[in-house]
Amino acid sequence: ILKQILTEHTILEGIVPFNVAALGNGIFHQGTDGALYVKSHAQLDEFVRAFKKAKLEIQLEQDMQAVQWAKLLLNLNNSINALSQLPLKQQLSIREYRQCLALAQLEALSLLKIAKIKPAKLTPIPAQFIPKILKLPNAVFKIISKKMLAIDPLARSSMADDLMAGRKTEIDWINGEIVNLAKHLNLNAPINQKLIQLVKRAELRSEPKAWSGFELKARLEQVSKMRPQKSV
Repeated sequence: ILKQILTEHTILEGIVPFNVAALGNGIFHQGTDGALYVKSHAQLDEFVRAFKKAKLEIQLEQDMQAVQWAKLLLNLNNSINALSQLPLKQQLSIREYRQCLALAQLEALSLLKIAKIKPAKLTPIPAQFIPKILKLPNAVFKIISKKMLAIDPLARSSMADDLMAGRKTEIDWINGEIVNLAKHLNLNAPINQKLIQLVKRAELRSEPKAWSGFELKARLEQVSKMRPQKSV
């Protein structure tokens, strides 16, 4: 859209992979570690120097599509966090919620493999191995994934903030992208479709239901085939 409107300007893709909370009065808090990812371009040289001077990490990339898909895989937790109504750190410390995320990511990874799309490596662990880590028992996960849990105790996903504020969420642009990819491949994505359904149902309520990890996992497992199915 920006490229269509600002035709005389250079518009570059960018990704903010870390959690940001709006605290009000123009103050924004970075709740997790990470660097800004921007499409590599010669005109960025001056900005890169300014970012480094301000001690803000910036990463230049040629293949932003791979970065965007990798970020989307991580963002599949947004719907789960919103439905849990818990801070991110607390939610990710509970195995059943992580198992829900693993289900959503495995479905997405299967579709990406079929589409011959390889997500970029945004975390120390490659995207295809993250679901295995997520499914580990709590005690083991906390040891292996200290960096993943290095989150501000009060940080929540933007989708959780929207849901609690009564705003429409970005579910169609996150889990919806997985469902759209499945449709493009003439397949189904039942796990991500179910998460969309649950979040949209929550959007209609003045007091959304807080799903426990056990409840949400059971609901997702009901529709899970563990692999994308041909649509009919």
